[in-house]
Amino acid sequence: MRDLISVDLFSDVEDVIRNAISRLTVQGDRISLLSDANLPGALSIAPIEASLIDCKKPYRRRIGRIDDNIPRNSIIIQNNGGAKGVTWDDEKNILSISETMSPALTGHLGDDKLGPLTTVAICHSIAQLISPSGKLVRKTRPWALSGNWIHACMDMTYDPVYVLLKEILTIEGSIRVIPLTEVPDPNVDTLDFVDGNSLREISDRWESMGEEGRARSISHLCRGALDSSNPSTSRLEEIVWNCVLAPGWEIDLASQIRASSAIWKNKDPKIATSEIIDKILRDGRL
Repeated sequence: MRDLISVDLFSDVEDVIRNAISRLTVQGDRISLLSDANLPGALSIAPIEASLIDCKKPYRRRIGRIDDNIPRNSIIIQNNGGAKGVTWDDEKNILSISETMSPALTGHLGDDKLGPLTTVAICHSIAQLISPSGKLVRKTRPWALSGNWIHACMDMTYDPVYVLLKEILTIEGSIRVIPLTEVPDPNVDTLDFVDGNSLREISDRWESMGEEGRARSISHLCRGALDSSNPSTSRLEEIVWNCVLAPGWEIDLASQIRASSAIWKNKDPKIATSEIIDKILRDGRL
């Protein structure tokens, strides 16, 4: 796996994170992981828990409202409020992680292309620092993209951070990117613009089609989305042409995320968040 924390994308937070993790892990004290009860929180905590399990380091999980009663030796993940970036409290040994903006790619005019560096991506870089070659860290690695996938930025504009992370994960073999027609078990129940029967018919003929035929078939399949603003053009392209699949997965990442949102409808948010974390740690997927 490529060393995420050394990628330029993480340059603004690298020093703080390296210092914090060296301080938190050098001691034998238990590390407390705190997060809001929501999907970004679950997707952020999961890789850190994976690394601590790999290294057999003691920790505890605390899901819910984050108040002033924070124990020493803590990692706090905040996706609500105005906090931005990564901070380290040297006196209390508390690492606080919030989303920030980061330059991911350079435009043809030499200008930086900014995108959201989510708590999920940051936590995956932390997990790799704690357990560089851990079995569970590798298992959860494909989810490093998920924070950017669920981010509102995907519906507004091109997300260079998502593009760069996807490229890194593809090159290292953690994921492969394929069209919806090649996903073994695509979940289109929540995509009202895709007809399941039509998708199966196209998938059966996909190998025999040329590039023009494939493009025409996909356009026909998604014609119902052309008259709607939801999903956005950028997200639609990812849904139908650039599905993310990890080794052993039958269902693509986006479909898993859409299906997992139903867990919050009928359950206490704390329970739902913990169930998501546990499922990723146990199965590597949702």
